[in-house]
Amino acid sequence: MEVLRLKELMNQKGISREELANKVGVSMTTISNINSEKNLPTINLLLQLAEALDVDIREMFVATKNSVVLQSEVNQVKELLEKSLKILENK
Repeated sequence: MEVLRLKELMNQKGISREELANKVGVSMTTISNINSEKNLPTINLLLQLAEALDVDIREMFVATKNSVVLQSEVNQVKELLEKSLKILENK
């Protein structure tokens, strides 16, 4: 399972990598690297992506409508946020 649902949400919203990259002010490579989990977005970029896709930030991690959230999904989100916070603390 992917940690972020960025690619899935982009498909649902009909938004291309180029369009999303332009909306949040990053390169298409950055969006591709996030989609392939080569890079993790910062908290600020994550918030911008959610806003650009017009979704609640929780939707970036797990589908919250008409679904059950598994503990493993919660743990993956927790790990991602902890990594992001460590990156921010080291700056």
